[in-house]
Amino acid sequence: MLFKLLLLLGLAVPVSAGEKVLEHPYWGLPSSTAAVAASPAGLISGETLEYDIYWGMIYVGRSYLKIERTVEISSRPAWHIVSEARSGAFINNFYKVADRNDSWMDAETLQSYGYYKKISEGGHFFNEWLVFDGAGKRYYGVKMNKKRQPTAFEGLLEGPVNDVLSALYRIRTMQIGPGQSVQMDVNTKRNWRITIKSKKSEKISTPYGKKKCMLFEPMAGEEGIFVAKAGKRMLVWITEDELRLPLMLKAEIFIGSVSAKLVRRTISPGPYTFR
Repeated sequence: MLFKLLLLLGLAVPVSAGEKVLEHPYWGLPSSTAAVAASPAGLISGETLEYDIYWGMIYVGRSYLKIERTVEISSRPAWHIVSEARSGAFINNFYKVADRNDSWMDAETLQSYGYYKKISEGGHFFNEWLVFDGAGKRYYGVKMNKKRQPTAFEGLLEGPVNDVLSALYRIRTMQIGPGQSVQMDVNTKRNWRITIKSKKSEKISTPYGKKKCMLFEPMAGEEGIFVAKAGKRMLVWITEDELRLPLMLKAEIFIGSVSAKLVRRTISPGPYTFR
């Protein structure tokens, strides 16, 4: 579909008044006052990355990746990451998308404490939240179907994991040379492993500027940010400077490809209150 890459980024738009959706228990967490060690990729609370989304040469919307704020989970500082996007007026005329992804990632170990997902595309709807209980080696949550019927679920954890959104941020902290690959444990209601392959170094131009980047290809047959189904590919270009920014993301779809190109990076104080 045209919005494949928006889904890969975990897009979201404001919830309509009165719409019945789940709420993650971590949304009410207090902000953390603990000092956070400097990230090797310059990750910082308040960072917003803004992208233009294209289907081929056609502009279809705008997407954002945000480290909304730092909260306290189990007496440790954690980043609340939010991804959202707003489709352009042209696409809204015939296919409305209103999705959102959240992730809570330990600011030091970079493991995930849980995630939130709301997918509303045309007539399709799915909503769920999940918490990773590392001490209890289990995960639990609630999912809601199209009829807005909630169902609780739980399962076992083998060890520390990432969700798909925090995995993107964790890649930013990694130094992976050309031709190398790394693996990462991920959970999305089941435990699985993703392989990230480093392809080559090349210069990429976006409205943010022309930067030297390393090209990565995440390999996993799973829903979310990293998808490799039916021979389709997902590619991510990350700058080789100290910020390690995802400069461009590209996903193959049934016709052509959809790309997200970085427009700007800003740092803003205070919490981001979008919900």
